[in-house]
Amino acid sequence: MPDDIRDTAPNLEDVDYDELSRFFEKKGAVELISLLDDEGYRFDEIDDLLDVSRGYLNDRRDEAVHLRLIVPDQAYRDDSVRRVWTLTALGHYLRQRMRHLGVTESHERLITARREYEDRKSDFLEWVDDPESIEAYAEDMRAGNRVHPTELPAKIQDLFRRIDDDRF
Repeated sequence: MPDDIRDTAPNLEDVDYDELSRFFEKKGAVELISLLDDEGYRFDEIDDLLDVSRGYLNDRRDEAVHLRLIVPDQAYRDDSVRRVWTLTALGHYLRQRMRHLGVTESHERLITARREYEDRKSDFLEWVDDPESIEAYAEDMRAGNRVHPTELPAKIQDLFRRIDDDRF
């Protein structure tokens, strides 16, 4: 094997399965392995995507390295070399099982939901920072104007339309 290609194939006889099981019971372990893929992520990217404290994340990363689930690697991005964390072969095997059980898909939806929440929260905070917006909204509400359906995101409006159309 060439020197620049790392062999991460596990010797399954060397795996401490009890320690592996205890690892996945800890906060952030499933999330970390579920997130990682062939491209790898920088630690700051992992920290941004997971709803786990940086301290827990540091601990899980170190434990995952010890268990030979992840390794530091290099990725070429934006015309520079960056240190990233990627899965080993054993990490891939376990993530594949997560995928088959729907864990990775559910985790991706959770990450997306968190991003959407932060975006919508930001929009609300921007709106609430404008007294004229609040006053106009309050006046429309008092006048009995239907302000809510037109202000809902398009996806939710479409969902409500489908629910109304699917009545018994």
